[in-house]
Amino acid sequence: MGTVAAAQEGQWFVVWMPVAFGVYCLGVVAFSVWGPFAAALGADIGGGVGAELSGVDRLLFTAGRYALLAAGAAFAVPMFLGGGSGPFAPDWVWTLVKTVLLLSALVWLRRRMPIMRPDTFMELGWVVLLPAVVAQDLIVSIVAVVRTGS
Repeated sequence: MGTVAAAQEGQWFVVWMPVAFGVYCLGVVAFSVWGPFAAALGADIGGGVGAELSGVDRLLFTAGRYALLAAGAAFAVPMFLGGGSGPFAPDWVWTLVKTVLLLSALVWLRRRMPIMRPDTFMELGWVVLLPAVVAQDLIVSIVAVVRTGS
């Protein structure tokens, strides 16, 4: 992780790879079963996997979802946001600030994104996101080869 963060001294990878960052954040949200990927709610649906949970069990279940989201946000800091680099403060402070800001953005966006059906999400992934990420990988690899060749 230190090598990846050190490679971002001039410019963060989120600037070079915005599509990858967006897909990563979408994957973190989906993996923590949150936002648009949560179980569908309605009068005719029993509540999904959390229907039978109450008390401490529901608390642990919800805390686990938040922990997955926090871990994903913390992992994005060295991968895309330059690690702990920043002015006027130690590295650990910048890592914490960036993690909290990204986590806050993900939590804020939670209720503002529409719920997606699994088939719609799969179509979005295969038709839009996968080609966009492959095109971005191609562009980044060409730039990397041109930079090392000169």
